Amino acid sequence: MKAMFPSLDNFKYVDKWWVVDIGGNNLRLIAFIDFEKQRLFTKHLVTHVMYNTLCKKYAQEKR
Repeated sequence: MKAMFPSLDNFKYVDKWWVVDIGGNNLRLIAFIDFEKQRLFTKHLVTHVMYNTLCKKYAQEKR
C-alpha cells in the first residue's frame, strides 16, 4: 500500500485506522483497513483543518 500511497500513515489514536493525504494535502482520508481480507472502510474524508479537529477529539477520547 505504501508504494501506491506514499502518504499512508497510521492514525495513532485508533487501532487499525489509516490516513492518506489526497489532493495535494488538501484532504485526508481516514479509513479502517483490513489488509488480510483486503477491505477498506472509509471513516472520514475531511479537510486538513477538520483533520486537526478530529485528532484532538480522538486524543481526548483515548485518555
